Amino acid sequence: MPARLPSSTLAALALGAAATLGHAQTVPPGPPPDWGHDFVTIGAPGNRGVLPFEAPRWDFDRFGTYGDVAYEYRITRTEVTNTQYLEFLNVYTKLPGRTSRPGIFGRGILAVGFDPSGNPILVLQPGAAQAPADPSWEYAARYTNWLHNGKGTRLEDFETGVYDTSTFREDPVTGERMDQLERSPGSRFFLPSFDEWIKAAHYDPNKNGPGVPPEERAGYWYHPGGSDDYLVSGPPGTPGAETGAGERPPDFLYFPVGQYPGTSGPWGLLDTSGGAQEWTETVIDPSIPGRLRVQAGSSTGSSGYMFDDRIDTAFLGRDEPSGFRVASVVPAPGTAVLLSAGLGSVCFRRRR
Repeated sequence: MPARLPSSTLAALALGAAATLGHAQTVPPGPPPDWGHDFVTIGAPGNRGVLPFEAPRWDFDRFGTYGDVAYEYRITRTEVTNTQYLEFLNVYTKLPGRTSRPGIFGRGILAVGFDPSGNPILVLQPGAAQAPADPSWEYAARYTNWLHNGKGTRLEDFETGVYDTSTFREDPVTGERMDQLERSPGSRFFLPSFDEWIKAAHYDPNKNGPGVPPEERAGYWYHPGGSDDYLVSGPPGTPGAETGAGERPPDFLYFPVGQYPGTSGPWGLLDTSGGAQEWTETVIDPSIPGRLRVQAGSSTGSSGYMFDDRIDTAFLGRDEPSGFRVASVVPAPGTAVLLSAGLGSVCFRRRR
């Protein structure tokens, strides 16, 4: 199970003890292809961060704010599904030299045997086709490498590009993880940072309505789905149900994505509550063992989903199954664009 951190603890590891890393991304001309994903553009570049009254558990006096992003970006409307992830696995698992570490398949995909070449034969669990894929962080990262490299069929298309998987190892002397901390410059697809995820799930440029001054109009919803109250849990199709969090499907771990279309949030994202808890790119202080990644949101079956869904709650994990969305750059059509990604890949450092 992932380690649950109170928001003040996470902030202690993060925003108050962090220097935000920045890098410039040179983006090829034209928008990236969607590769079968439904992307939503998150606008309002340069938005403010979360304020203390919007996240009462966060220790702002000591640790600062979060959720502010200086640029437009795209993020998938729903989590990546097992069907989409199986396409990735059916190429990757046939390549000589690939890895097979814990969490490669997630819980929705099974290996049922081997073909004549010794490659695993993979099938979807019953009912899992449109449910969120939930691999470990390392394989979610490889998925973005694959998209970045145009769904290539060479091993290097999975191992380099966005995240250099040669760093996904332990130091032979200290035993500490050596993972690359953030996306590489020029990445076209990537896992969202915690700031990017929070903005996409909670920030609303028009939260307080058109009748207030522009500088007071924007705000953050306390819960996903554009709500300051916790969402009503129930199976899909139940009258009044707004999330599958707190419920457990009878036949599989997660409900299919997109089953609560009325709970879309300010940017149109679905399943930021329920579905699966989601990986972000963000890493805690690398001096802490494990280089754990921040997870956001609640999951189907979560007994404490009302707490999990709050804007001031987050989790840490690495190898356990978790869902993920893909984020992407938004280049200007027909031109090369230089994006300042000052807050695009937040990583945590010890205060010096």
